Amino acid sequence: MKKTALILICMLCLSFVFSQESSLADELQYKASLAMSSSDYKVTAGDVYSLVLSNTVYPIIIDTTYKMRVANLSVIDVAGKTFLEVKALVEQIISRNYPMSGIQFTLQVPAAFKVIVNGEVASVSEHNVWALSRLSSVVGPQLTSYSSTRNVIVTSQSGKKSTYDLFKASRDGDLSQNPYLRPGDVVTVQRLSRRVTIAGAVERPGTYELLEGENLKDLVEKYASNVTPVADTSRIELIRYVNSSFIEGEKLFLSKN
Repeated sequence: MKKTALILICMLCLSFVFSQESSLADELQYKASLAMSSSDYKVTAGDVYSLVLSNTVYPIIIDTTYKMRVANLSVIDVAGKTFLEVKALVEQIISRNYPMSGIQFTLQVPAAFKVIVNGEVASVSEHNVWALSRLSSVVGPQLTSYSSTRNVIVTSQSGKKSTYDLFKASRDGDLSQNPYLRPGDVVTVQRLSRRVTIAGAVERPGTYELLEGENLKDLVEKYASNVTPVADTSRIELIRYVNSSFIEGEKLFLSKN
C-alpha cells in the first residue's frame, strides 16, 4: 500500500512538472509570435533567434554589445533596431552571398529583464518584464493615494531622463506617454501636487489630478467633458479643504453665467 501511494505521489509530481514546463513553453511561444507580429518590437539583449540556411540552423543570442553575427558572413549592429528591421538586414546579407538560398529567421525566446520602481510608491520594487511591457504595467500596482500619474520619470540605462503622463495615455490613447520598458530602466513616481473631485451634472464625474496652471474651467470642460444639458450653471458649489480659512473647509458658490 505504501509503495503504491509513493508511486502515485511521484506520478503526480511528474505530471505537475510537465504541466509547468508546457505552460512556460506555451507562454514563450505566444510572446515570440506577438513580438514577430509587432512592428515596434525592439531587439533586446537576451533575445534568442534562429537562422535556418540550407538546412543548417544557426542559433543567435543577443548580448549587451548588440552585435549580431550572421552565419559567419557578417556582424551587424542591432542596437535600437526592431525585429523587422533586423530581419530585413539578415535577408539582404544572405541574398547577397547566397542568391538562390532559402532562409528562415525567427525569434525563439524573447528576452526578459528587470526594472526598478521607486518614488511615491507603496514600496521600492523590482519587476520582471519584457520588451513589450509598457510603463503602466509596473506603475499601476504600486500607486499610493499621493502618487502622481501625470509626472512619472523613466531614467534609462544611459542616464537619460524622460517624463511621462499616464493619464494622457489612458484618457486620450496617447501611447507615446506609456512607452515600452527597456533593460536598465528606473521608474520614479513623483508625488502629486493637486487632486480634485467633481460631481453632479457633468458628463464624466470623478477625481482628477490637475496640472500646474489648470483651473476650474479646465476641470469642467476638459476633464469632466463639460456639463450635461440639464445642469444649472448658476448654482456651482466649490468646497475647498486645502488652504482653506477654516479647519472644516469652506464652501464657495459660483456661477458660470
